[in-house]
Amino acid sequence: MRILGVPFEVDPPSVEEEEIGRPEEVVLSLALKKAKAVFERRKDEGVLVIGSDTVVEIDGEILGKPSSKDQAKEYLRRLSGRWHRVYTSVAFVSDSEEKVFVSVTRVKFRDVPEEVIDYYVNEHQPFDKAGAYGIQDFAAVFVEEIEGDFFTVVGLPIGAVWQYLYEKGWWKVASKGEDVEGGCGSAFER
Repeated sequence: MRILGVPFEVDPPSVEEEEIGRPEEVVLSLALKKAKAVFERRKDEGVLVIGSDTVVEIDGEILGKPSSKDQAKEYLRRLSGRWHRVYTSVAFVSDSEEKVFVSVTRVKFRDVPEEVIDYYVNEHQPFDKAGAYGIQDFAAVFVEEIEGDFFTVVGLPIGAVWQYLYEKGWWKVASKGEDVEGGCGSAFER
């Protein structure tokens, strides 16, 4: 959101993250569930809430956030030398509407040596990352090829987010995210 020059607040939702079903259905449901949970707490403030969720899929199986070092290492071994898909959904919830979309990107990992997997898991603790990796950290060296939006893999496809905000009139060149009539104010107040 800083890239867009938009003031924002992070307000984590308290929702159960179930990862059962098809990847696109899972992320659509979770992103909307997260955004609605925060909106319910803050709706009196007239905010636009943006929620997102990301999963990694390989061989038809969802790799969410690993629950242990062993599971993180297992995920990375499965991804090593192979293509996988990253699904990120973004939900917009305000007093006037709900909108949700999914972005999908294909990623191919290099063959990652076991000692490097051990190093990464021990040093970077990727337990809050779908698929046990963050493309924006050291795991960037695992990536051999990418087809699609890099920011989908990061967890927020900012181009699509910007397009939505622009089309709704919430992002304007003149405001550059400052609090002006029709622009975006603090926490997307409208």
